[in-house]
Amino acid sequence: MMRPFAEKILPEGWTLLVPQARYKHPQRGYTWWRYEDFDADVTRRMALSRKELVDVDSSLSQLEKLIAEEAPLGPLVVGGFSQGGAMAQELLQLPIADRIQGVVCMATRLVRPMELRLRLDELEKKRLFWMHGEKDVRVPIEDGWAIAHLFESAGWAVELIEHQKGHMIPIEHHRALKEWLTTFS
Repeated sequence: MMRPFAEKILPEGWTLLVPQARYKHPQRGYTWWRYEDFDADVTRRMALSRKELVDVDSSLSQLEKLIAEEAPLGPLVVGGFSQGGAMAQELLQLPIADRIQGVVCMATRLVRPMELRLRLDELEKKRLFWMHGEKDVRVPIEDGWAIAHLFESAGWAVELIEHQKGHMIPIEHHRALKEWLTTFS
């Protein structure tokens, strides 16, 4: 579902990988981890369950393998929307983190904040593009702000877009992300 958006914002000459998440969502699309219950309140929990974290780690293995096969060399910019943005952050835990020049987090949350904070202290300071909607009922904006604050406190350059809408990527902000990406070229 993200491919048309990703193709629209992709700078010329870049290679695009849009991996398919591994778990079927009960309503539509796919997810990187299965919530034990899809009730909105469950997605707002501060911490994932052990089962959900096992899914995250399994998905990380899938992503690591895909990157090794499809983009084995060179700099990377990783990112995503909702669970995809969380997985982009989790990629910083892997050996490929040194190749990651930028992270895009849209309408997402932290998965393992303490571990990520420690890892960010070990890594070279890079750049984060952050976007979240004030009316997001799936992932509260406060959870999103926790990402921005964590990366800022680690010394990363953070580009922030807070919009008036919900759990979405408003079309009026597509250009801002494309422009941010072109600064890596």
